[in-house]
This record gives sequence, C-alpha cells and structure tokens, in this order.
Amino acid sequence: MVHIHYSPADQHLQPLVGVRLVIVSEGLERAYRRARNLDEMGYRVGACGDPDRAAGFVKEYSPDAVIVDLEKPRSPSAEIAGEIRSASNAPLLVIGTTGDLDEMTRCFEAGADDYCSPRATTREIDLRLRAMFRRFAREVADDGEDDAGVFRVGDLEIDMGGRTVRKRGKIVQLSPTEFRLLMTLAEHAGDVVPSKALIARVWGDQYAGETHYLRLYVRYLRQKIEDDPSEPHYIVNRWGSGYALETPREAA
Repeated sequence: MVHIHYSPADQHLQPLVGVRLVIVSEGLERAYRRARNLDEMGYRVGACGDPDRAAGFVKEYSPDAVIVDLEKPRSPSAEIAGEIRSASNAPLLVIGTTGDLDEMTRCFEAGADDYCSPRATTREIDLRLRAMFRRFAREVADDGEDDAGVFRVGDLEIDMGGRTVRKRGKIVQLSPTEFRLLMTLAEHAGDVVPSKALIARVWGDQYAGETHYLRLYVRYLRQKIEDDPSEPHYIVNRWGSGYALETPREAA
C-alpha cells in the first residue's frame, strides 16, 4: 500500500502518484475509459468490467482504494459496495447512478466512504480521493506515538497502531471510516464528543452540515460492536450534544 505523508498543518491535497485503484464498472469499455483518465494523473488502475466479480477482483488485486462506477440508472451500486466492503477495508468511493439521497444512504450503509453524483468528472473523483487519503494520513500524523496505543473499553480492544478492533478476543471487521469514528470516540472514552467535532475529524470540515453521515455510521458501527444494536451500551447518544464511548455497566 502506498503511504501519503501529511503534516498536521498541511492544507494541500497532494497528488496520489502510484496509488493502486480498482475501477468497477458495467463493461470494460467504461472501466478502461475512467482508468485511462486516472492513469494520466499518476494512479495505477486495475479495471473490473463485471460487478458480480468485483469482490473477488478487489481481494486479489489488493488496491489502496476502490471506485464503483456503474452506469445504468438504478444499478445495484449499494449491493456491489457491500460485497466489496466484505472483501476489503480499502477506502471506497461510489459514483452514483441516480444521485438521490436514497441511493447515497444505501451506499453509505453498505460501507462506502464517499459518494458523488453520476455527473462527477475525473477531476472531482481525483479531488475526493486526495481528500480521503489526507484524512487517513493525518490520523497517523496527529496520533504520533499514541498511535501505537491500545484502548480497552469493556470487552473491546482497539489497537491504534495495528488499526484493528477485537471484541472478546475476536476480530471485528471495520471499514476505514468506521475505525476513524470508533478511534475518535475511544480517544475521549467516557466523554461526550460533539457531533460537529466527530464529523470534522472523520469526514472533514467540508461535511460539517452532513449530520446524516454521522447517524448512518454510528448505526453501522453499533451493528458490529454492540450485543444488541437496538439497545446500545458502548456508543451512547447524548441528545443535542453528541456521542460517547462508554464501558457497559456489567463490564465496568
């Protein structure tokens, strides 16, 4: 995997030269067309023209990021995103087929890290990828030596250095966005983290008003770490304030 370094104060979007991408499209012609444009920007792109084979292709190619770029209206973008997420934790960008909120919601719930409209240009896709990688790189730079720490909350063990989560000793598979959200809460375990602060840390300041992102990913994260997601004991909502990661009473 290619590692892009940013200093905490760096505001520039560095070009992702050498970053390995997989483009998933309906047919190789569309995939190759998108791949050629991204190749010119310095990416190393693999093209998959069969969405039904996307998960296996991604698993074999081991890319740094994945783009789902289906063309037909109402194509199963969310379903394909979910299958890819089950095979890889690589950053995942979905180019929508309808551009409406329902499709966006389904894609985020399936594990996408970003979403853009069907009319997105290759330049916009490049900028979104750069922004995603900058956020991921800053986490490591900001954490410094603490990145190697391990947080234990109840039955959860969160390894910042290894970027892994275990519950009762068993690995919990999280997407990069899910891990960032849990990591931010773990850094302030027991304290309420305001919603705006969570959004800024996990998605960036440009998403400050997109509170639905946060609600979706809290729900998605609860499904993976809570014994009963409908009655959460780890990720607790403080209405009007934000969220807190707490030790369940029975484990305290």
